[in-house]
Amino acid sequence: MLNICIAGAAGDGVKEAGEILGKLLAGMGYSVFTYQEYESMIRGGHNASVVRCSKEKIHSHSWRYDILVCLEDYVFEYHKNRLNGILLYDSKFEIDHEKSLAIPMSEFVKKNHISNIFRNAAALGALCYLLGVDLSRLHKQFMNEYGEKARDDIEISALAYDYVSRKYEQYLELEIVGEARTLKSGSEAISLGMVEAGLERYYAYPMTPATPILHFLAKRRLCLTVQPENEIAAIMMAVGSAFAGKRSAVGTSGGGFALMSESISLAGMAEVPVLIVLAQRSGPSTGMATYTAQQDLYFALNPAHGEFPVIVASPLTISDAYQMAAELLNLAWKFQTPTVLLTEKHLMESYETVEFGSVAVEEVEIFNSESEEIFPRYELTESGVSRYATPPAIVKANSNEHTEYGITTDDAKTAEKMYAKRMRKEKAIQQEVSARDPYVVVKGGKEVVVTWGSTFGAVVEAAEELGYSVVGVRYLRPLFLPELDGEVICVECNHTGLLAGMIESKIGRKVRKVLRWDGRPFTPEEIKGRLSAGR
Repeated sequence: MLNICIAGAAGDGVKEAGEILGKLLAGMGYSVFTYQEYESMIRGGHNASVVRCSKEKIHSHSWRYDILVCLEDYVFEYHKNRLNGILLYDSKFEIDHEKSLAIPMSEFVKKNHISNIFRNAAALGALCYLLGVDLSRLHKQFMNEYGEKARDDIEISALAYDYVSRKYEQYLELEIVGEARTLKSGSEAISLGMVEAGLERYYAYPMTPATPILHFLAKRRLCLTVQPENEIAAIMMAVGSAFAGKRSAVGTSGGGFALMSESISLAGMAEVPVLIVLAQRSGPSTGMATYTAQQDLYFALNPAHGEFPVIVASPLTISDAYQMAAELLNLAWKFQTPTVLLTEKHLMESYETVEFGSVAVEEVEIFNSESEEIFPRYELTESGVSRYATPPAIVKANSNEHTEYGITTDDAKTAEKMYAKRMRKEKAIQQEVSARDPYVVVKGGKEVVVTWGSTFGAVVEAAEELGYSVVGVRYLRPLFLPELDGEVICVECNHTGLLAGMIESKIGRKVRKVLRWDGRPFTPEEIKGRLSAGR
């Protein structure tokens, strides 16, 4: 088990260094988790990338660092209390720590007449020596990332490797422990899952932390990807595309989701399938735009005015995000209703070694032939799900209450029947979700810790050490829970215990809450301490 933090300012290439180190270790067969932390700044401030690897499966970074890399002197103050091992830093600074390695990173880049950002390559070269990793592996990773542009990275990393090898002892020797593994971010996993389930159109206005989906899909050209003028335009374009028969999705965070509210209600009334990826960040309002939270649960469960079926689910790991994105796109089309993939910054922008399951397009029948009569798009059915139709069929979608043919009506009897038709889908959705692993159970002791979203990874690790069972809730609307005997503890990143409140109303007794709301995710050590304190 190894935990390394690379810290510096925005513009120092901290994120890229963490991602490359993570891929390097994953290529040696390790299970890897990489956590990214950064301020909303283009230059300066404090950025950190925490890379953890293990022979065992992990879904979280750790609190204590074995190695801390400081690309700026002032960032040491943010992390010194977490360092249990070696400090590695640019020798142009003076940092006082008992076990430290000063490396002339700035001198290397200055002599080579290249940008200061290449100090991150020097840090990675030094780490390769300290960890006993063949430098050629790092150079190969540079080539994979940057192609011919990797020349400077290769040269600077070699200089740092040679310098450290002549002055310092090797810290440890990491062995190759298995076949190379794939490292993906949560945003990449969600993107790929949606595409595998047939995504054809993706619309989004940039908003951290959902923006990486927009960039990934556009860069890879995996579907038609559009950045319109605002979030309202994005959701309306998705609704319009779905009306035309194209599988569509949007991505946003809390403020953008608020703007989409009226259009989500339109999709509910018009029975148009659309998937909304809601990536939470710390709020309210702008809050801390680049930090994580689990504060929008109740908003996601009730996203718009009026009553209509909505399916809401939250992935537990990055591998699960791939599966969940595909499931929710398929379910949107099966039940002709909005679905919400509720995740958070921590999952979206972290990286993890993944094992993707099998997903596919779950086809639905669509009538799209020319005809002379209006198609009964909203015909009354026992299940509440009507036949879907798209142009060139003559089909009318309506935001007003309507007849079976989509014609506006205020007739009381018709309105009663159509309203009830839409709501009948809830029963079918309940049956469907109950068969799709609505929660995950990790068996342990009698006491049970319940959690949701990416908090699951840290909870499982802490609970296993302490002998608790864990329930990771995947589907939140509809909500299913196993039998919960003994004490129930809920761990989540908000102030009031949002899921805990839902559980209390379901089981009829109090739930102990372990909460965090400072914008940072839990680590296993922090959860372990909080759980132990309550025993």
